[in-house]
Amino acid sequence: MRAGISRVVVEVIILVIAVALALLIFSPVGSYIFGALGRTSSVGGSTSISVLSVNLSNDGSQLTLFIKNVGPGSVDGSKALNPGNWSVFIDNVRATIPTTNNPSAFSGTIGSSDPWEPGEVIKLNVNPQNSPAPSPTGSFTIVVYGPQGTQTEYLYRGG
Repeated sequence: MRAGISRVVVEVIILVIAVALALLIFSPVGSYIFGALGRTSSVGGSTSISVLSVNLSNDGSQLTLFIKNVGPGSVDGSKALNPGNWSVFIDNVRATIPTTNNPSAFSGTIGSSDPWEPGEVIKLNVNPQNSPAPSPTGSFTIVVYGPQGTQTEYLYRGG
């Protein structure tokens, strides 16, 4: 028999070295790579919206939502101002969106030929169908689905 290290031991040592090198290479770079992959959804003009504030009538029969385009892209103005392109759910119950002068531009120049640009705000009135009606002193979740695949969630906490 020849003296030396067995083949199994050498393979285990090589495997341990390979794993250690992989950890050294991918640890600092890994978060950068996965972060860059997560940001690819914003490339190509997709946009995000956010509910800035909510006004609730005393009897809970009407909510006024102020919704901001936070970018990076714009939304077609004719789609943004069409009530049929919006869906609002209050605690998983779909709210009614009146069609008269709704939604409307709250800030900026949003129109049928003008896009809803990042930073501009739309005012959207909705009538909750919840039973009982939302209370101004209670809390509830509002989920908004807007034009061109936009969506946001807002937690209302009354005082």
